[in-house]
Amino acid sequence: MKMRHNGSATPEQLAMLTEALKELGADLPLDSPERDTLAAEIMMLFENGIETLDEIKAALSKA
Repeated sequence: MKMRHNGSATPEQLAMLTEALKELGADLPLDSPERDTLAAEIMMLFENGIETLDEIKAALSKA
């Protein structure tokens, strides 16, 4: 069972989340609403126990 995160992340997890947004949002302007939505989706997945970049990519590709 995946562990939920209660609003906290380790430095390693923050680095992974940053990389996820950088990779998945590479074609989106930094100030676009679409990038903000992507960031929110990534955080929602993380908060619900998705903990790796590959898992985030897989979850978003299914959506």
